[in-house]
Amino acid sequence: MDEQHISHNPQETARQMYIRHGQNYGVDTNRMAEISKTYGNSTLFRRWGATVFDCIFFVIGYICFFISVIQITDRWFLPLAIASRCILLIAFFSYYLLLEGYTGYTLGKFVFRIKVVNGEGKPPGFLKSLIRTLLRLIDTNPLLMGGIPAGISVLVTASRQRIGDLAAGTYVVKVRDLEPISKKTMKRSLFIFFTAMVILGASFVNAIFILANNYVPPEAPVNKKEQSYVSKDGRFQITAPLDWSTDPDREGKTEIAIFNPYIQKSVAVVSNSKKELGNVTLQHYTKKIQYNMTKEFNLSTVGPSSNTTIHGYPAIEFTIKGQKDVNHYVTHVAIIETENDYYQVLGYTPASKYSRFKKELHDIIYSFREVRH
Repeated sequence: MDEQHISHNPQETARQMYIRHGQNYGVDTNRMAEISKTYGNSTLFRRWGATVFDCIFFVIGYICFFISVIQITDRWFLPLAIASRCILLIAFFSYYLLLEGYTGYTLGKFVFRIKVVNGEGKPPGFLKSLIRTLLRLIDTNPLLMGGIPAGISVLVTASRQRIGDLAAGTYVVKVRDLEPISKKTMKRSLFIFFTAMVILGASFVNAIFILANNYVPPEAPVNKKEQSYVSKDGRFQITAPLDWSTDPDREGKTEIAIFNPYIQKSVAVVSNSKKELGNVTLQHYTKKIQYNMTKEFNLSTVGPSSNTTIHGYPAIEFTIKGQKDVNHYVTHVAIIETENDYYQVLGYTPASKYSRFKKELHDIIYSFREVRH
């Protein structure tokens, strides 16, 4: 009676027979290949869902790692970018190599109830997993061809294998079609998954903790001891917190050049003699400086100008937002007029950090004064 009922669905019959009888059924000893042949195209969606889940896991982990690094160093330069991407690639490689090799699962496959196995239904082991993982960089790489080669291969092959499966001799099957695993294997799998989730959770908590402890309201006062920086000719000076220092790369181009060696922010002072400029007003000189700076930065936007006084000197203050190379900057500018000179006091910082550092740059700029002898 049961056999007659099962015969109405040949694919289900084949699947159930291989599950029940294994190698004793028929002449084919590769059980998983035969079970995989009974799957329809729906298996592609399970595999796709598992891959998306794993990608989301990695994106969240990388964002947490990125936030931690940026908030600790407060700069993103080439060696750091290369190192972070190398760490991401190693983590990605190890994730699939070890999890699939020794448990058959990834977090995504565990959620979607599918498993990587060899022909006998066991985890593939290190070598087969290594082959699958190396080829994953080609056939399921979202940055290369979006996983299209893997999808096509799963659809057209009899046993629903992607290119990595074909090369390694592995199969992705539904967990319900496998024999129950031993308690030892279950404990090992749970330990690995638990460790992975603890690492992700710790990275997330660490990122939130760093953001919370490094957040400074835009208008928060800077309570630090300060030191003065005097121009080479001794005519004028500015004052900055103790964690600032002289900028050796720009020192020869400006009268005063200082920067924070730990965070991307800097201030420079340039002077022009009124005698050399001729009959030029503060407003005309300011427009000339704005014009020159918009040529220096790409896609520049000049903010509104405001008249102010700095240590009793008339001044005009404005900001310029623009791009230099691949980085976006905000330059906080004050043009100051004294009896004999015009001064440009320029505060630089990345656009993404300007709201945090605006108050500190403002205080340094407004500390400008001529030194009377």
